[in-house]
Amino acid sequence: MAYTDPSVADFKARFVRDFPYGTDTATTVTDTDIANAYALSNININQALWDNQSEYSIAYLLLSAHFLVTNLLASSQGLSGQYSFLTTSKGVGSVSVSQEVPERVRNNPYLSMLMKTNYGAQYVMLLLPRVVGQSITVAEVTNP
Repeated sequence: MAYTDPSVADFKARFVRDFPYGTDTATTVTDTDIANAYALSNININQALWDNQSEYSIAYLLLSAHFLVTNLLASSQGLSGQYSFLTTSKGVGSVSVSQEVPERVRNNPYLSMLMKTNYGAQYVMLLLPRVVGQSITVAEVTNP
């Protein structure tokens, strides 16, 4: 079954408090920004992983919000932009912060990239149970 991708209006309704929408490319998120994020989501989402239209729409919107944020951050950095990897600890003087990222996420470049935003992390939380399955071994004889 093929699901329908959410519209730009669906994105704005889902994230009504998250982004300033408008037409000024310097200070607001435009419909083109959302469409560009959707283009990346279309490449990165597998419809077969979702049980129904509602689940697919939520996952698609979270993944799109992730790409919107990363696109906006990249555009604000211009030529001096640099990808920062997940940080497990930071310290300044007597204050330090560390976070433990699950090994299966830390060791997967794709999942690590998604963990760079809250939206991507929410998407990973929905995705992981669908891609980590159980396997069984069946002993059989095959013909040469």
